[in-house]
Amino acid sequence: MIYMGNLLPSGRIIFFLVMLSPLFVSFANAEESKKLVVFDYAIADTLSALHQPPLAMAGLAQYRRFYREPLLPYTRELGQRFQPNFEYLASLEPDAILISPPAHLNLEGKLSHIADVIKIPLFGENLNIWQNLEQLTKEVGELSGQQQQAEELIDSVEARMSEIAAQIERSDKSLFVAEILDDRHLRLYGAGSLEDMVLTRLGLENAWQGPTNEWGFSILTISEAFQLEGRFILLRPAYSKYLTDSALPTSGLWQHWLNDTPVSIEANYWPWGGFFSALRFAELLVEALEAPAEP
Repeated sequence: MIYMGNLLPSGRIIFFLVMLSPLFVSFANAEESKKLVVFDYAIADTLSALHQPPLAMAGLAQYRRFYREPLLPYTRELGQRFQPNFEYLASLEPDAILISPPAHLNLEGKLSHIADVIKIPLFGENLNIWQNLEQLTKEVGELSGQQQQAEELIDSVEARMSEIAAQIERSDKSLFVAEILDDRHLRLYGAGSLEDMVLTRLGLENAWQGPTNEWGFSILTISEAFQLEGRFILLRPAYSKYLTDSALPTSGLWQHWLNDTPVSIEANYWPWGGFFSALRFAELLVEALEAPAEP
């Protein structure tokens, strides 16, 4: 199999340094901006890209462990994603709290006593993910007074995605995007997922056309996956216990399936992130597809 790290050709490195730098630096105007608190990474991702990092974020420590980078260094930690510190949140006196349904709807009542709650749905089987991310970018641009920057961000992402699409060699085989969950199950990303959106934008076909949940994926057993025909892209996110070969399941069916899986990506992006996560996945995917197969 082919294993992808974080190295990209020099031209793409420059692009990512420019595009991703807002995530890892502070900005002089952050103190003067509207005080926004977020409970969703895609929203925080987009605010940072507009040079308006959120005042605080729930689950920030988890995302920092995932990226293993100094993510949002000047954004305050609110506690766990679904168990925030409400007392501390209230003391920040935010102007608005941004969530992305269906996540955190159970907290809306408590959050609404602290500040206005703005709900921005992004992912789901019957949703247009690209349009949702565009709308997200425009909405947070308006909230933060960065409308022009929001439009420029959308244009730059669309242009880069078109560049990536132009360099991909098309294949007759459609692609399954999969992630091993445990010794018996794997996740397939389909309609309503960021991965499916990227495949479509790149002119590639997602082989998984089955029903998906509200997060854009389906869970299959290994026996069910073994019956599928197509080319598999195996994701290995940093949070997975199967990040290395030695940790992969050893049962007969798994090994037979893995032997027929030609492309493996060490995924350093958030599957439910914003445009930057989509670009990271697109870059990693094209690198993996272009790499020569191991003998």
